[in-house]
Amino acid sequence: MSNITSSMRPSDLDLYQPEALLDPYAHYAKLRELGPVLFDPEREIWLVPGYAEASGVLRNHKEFVSGDGVTYEGVGDRLERYPLIENDPPVHTRIRRAVQPAFTKGPIEQLRPAIEAAAKSIAEKAVALGEIDAVQAVAQPMPDKAMELLTGLTPPSAQTLADWSDAVVRAQEPAASARHSELLIEALNWLTEVGVPGLPAHCLGRLITESGGANRGLEADGSERLMTLASIWLAGIDSTGAMLGNAIGAFIEHPDQWELLRARPDLIPNAVEELLRFEAPFRIFYRRTRAETEIGGTTIPASAAVCAVLASANRDPRQFPDPDRLDVTRENARTHLSFGTSIHLCLGSPLARLEATSMLTELTRRVLRFERTGEPVRSPSQTMRKFDSLPVRLVPAPGVA
Repeated sequence: MSNITSSMRPSDLDLYQPEALLDPYAHYAKLRELGPVLFDPEREIWLVPGYAEASGVLRNHKEFVSGDGVTYEGVGDRLERYPLIENDPPVHTRIRRAVQPAFTKGPIEQLRPAIEAAAKSIAEKAVALGEIDAVQAVAQPMPDKAMELLTGLTPPSAQTLADWSDAVVRAQEPAASARHSELLIEALNWLTEVGVPGLPAHCLGRLITESGGANRGLEADGSERLMTLASIWLAGIDSTGAMLGNAIGAFIEHPDQWELLRARPDLIPNAVEELLRFEAPFRIFYRRTRAETEIGGTTIPASAAVCAVLASANRDPRQFPDPDRLDVTRENARTHLSFGTSIHLCLGSPLARLEATSMLTELTRRVLRFERTGEPVRSPSQTMRKFDSLPVRLVPAPGVA
């Protein structure tokens, strides 16, 4: 019932083994070679590593549902769920419509001047320092400020916010600890007791918690409003921070692409898409089946956990020729799956793109090249591909003090 060859050990398939987490792309290539869908009997998950098949799973929300959980652990006995990603129509439709207007072109454009000003300030400070940890000095401050501008929430500290946002994903991983759950509870308590009461008069956070969104579609009873706000806030921090850190890491390894971007700033929007393809912040996303179905000719039973390996799909040569090469001119870069697709396409993707284009624009104006000054440290997260630390020297461009 699986596509595992007789010579393969189940442990060789494991997405969560240390070797696969540290150097995932060689592992993903092996998975794609084995077939369109693979069953890992030790973890009891179905792996979908190819682009066409992973895209098909994400688009087919009727057979591959989100309401039973989109993480390794699933919803299970959890008291709370994340309303935007762990629901199916019609509940998902109602919730999404309540907050979607804040992420349309008009409201995002209203944020542009403040986002661009923040990117300029962050870049100026980083270049003035010269030697920095790119995570602390660039990657994290940008989404921190963007989420404050969007939601109205001002966290107690940057490090606290980083810990909370990290815990959102890691609390549902195989290696989750009690501490991750404690951090989530801490974040929700802070939102309830400090964050929401301290919101400014006119902001998305107040619209969600007091009015139930643009069309009053969020339920007043229960935790739906609070969890919707928490989802937008914390998910937007971790994923965009990961993207920006990965981008700088990629340009260290591919200095020719940075030179091209500095010479051709018109390529920056496409470069953002290529960077998302090249290093997907979310490695994976899960769906569950409620009835027997099939993927690529393989029968998938009911109640199965199906893992769309986004980072592998983004390196599938059937979709992206020469996929292991960073190419900021790649014509189909925007077809990546890093933001998901279909009804669960990342709600915050327009803001994330604005943050990334603004940050890269300011850095191309000021940084001649990035030089590594120490060993980078990858996060132990089993879901997110990101740096915990990235020591670099920002060599200033000519004319930049």
